[in-house]
Amino acid sequence: MSVCRNWIRQALTLSSLAALVATVPAAAIARDAIAHPEGTLKLAERQLVSGSTVLIRGEMFAERGKLQLLLVGVTGRFQLGDVSADSVGGFAESFDVPADVDVGAYRLVAIAADGDEVASLNVELLAAAPEAVEENGQEGAASHSEDGEHAEAAEPTDEPLSLDRAGSPLVTGGAVVAILFAFVTGGLLLRRSQSIG
Repeated sequence: MSVCRNWIRQALTLSSLAALVATVPAAAIARDAIAHPEGTLKLAERQLVSGSTVLIRGEMFAERGKLQLLLVGVTGRFQLGDVSADSVGGFAESFDVPADVDVGAYRLVAIAADGDEVASLNVELLAAAPEAVEENGQEGAASHSEDGEHAEAAEPTDEPLSLDRAGSPLVTGGAVVAILFAFVTGGLLLRRSQSIG
């Protein structure tokens, strides 16, 4: 009887010890989750232009947490800058996109002060558009017309293009004949299959 009681006591002691050990990692994980909540990064457009300035907004980060913003791609990690979240874990700040970074696909990443990645967003880095150059013999957006006057480059519009269509009677007539032939042949085949069945 006493052996049974000792065995029950030992089992209870071991189960209590196991429960205590199991709660320690869970508490540490919960503490880390509170210290580093998953934040959200927001951009007006997911296409960034090399050498331009971009407004980045953040939400749901740690209150007054310090973050480092990076562009991460196959060619490396490029720092955009540092930012501090406000009392509700948000921020809105402009950053300069490095001009010497290769174009391509990147991730915009937010890194907490201890090095943990707390948010990311897929972006595409585009090359900067050529700038209009003042008239000094270099290439630019402006050009000269044949009569020597200064002519502005055409601005893009949303009006549809008016393109001339091929108007050959031979091509149009051939297409009509081919369509009629296909209809007649299909009808004859359909009648034949119905009469056989």
